[in-house]
Amino acid sequence: MAAVTRAQVVFDTEINPDWTPTLATAPTELVVTEPMPGLCSEHGFTAIETRSFAVNSSGPLSELPTPRAMLRSMKPGRRDPVLARVRFGCPACEFCLHEVRRFRRIALLALLAIPLAIAAVLIVRALELEPLYLPLAFVIVPGCMPIALLVAMLSWSRSRYFADVWMNETADQLIVFAHLDFVAAVEQNRAGNR
Repeated sequence: MAAVTRAQVVFDTEINPDWTPTLATAPTELVVTEPMPGLCSEHGFTAIETRSFAVNSSGPLSELPTPRAMLRSMKPGRRDPVLARVRFGCPACEFCLHEVRRFRRIALLALLAIPLAIAAVLIVRALELEPLYLPLAFVIVPGCMPIALLVAMLSWSRSRYFADVWMNETADQLIVFAHLDFVAAVEQNRAGNR
């Protein structure tokens, strides 16, 4: 039987008192009502940096980050508007920052593959190496344009999300799926405030 190493922590949210809507369709800006502990929620280590984090809520059925919910939101015309957004400082340890740097490097390398492939095509064309025209055409069209761009986009977006957080249906609570040390630190902070 495996030991449980993660648990959910719920933080209450409230409307940001400094928020002024600029448009009628602007999402409601929320803030977390209590401070985050000085530990990383993913690994339970001491945080060396606090990174800006934003979580959006689109109302009912937007609370759980499942693959089905992600695929449903990708359908054209099916994307629900963002109703609420909570911004907060999320503690990050060295391992989290390493993940951020790793995914950004992957994204940049995928983007670098595009001009390198185009340069290879131009060199092959200038040297008139006709047997390489077709293989390089396949490198450009299915390889670089859709695949490399998709890898870059997914890697870059993954580099921004290093913690498992989401909002409940009514957007009045932020749910953090966290390491047990983080959960213990939150409970200790709450016990000290009583």
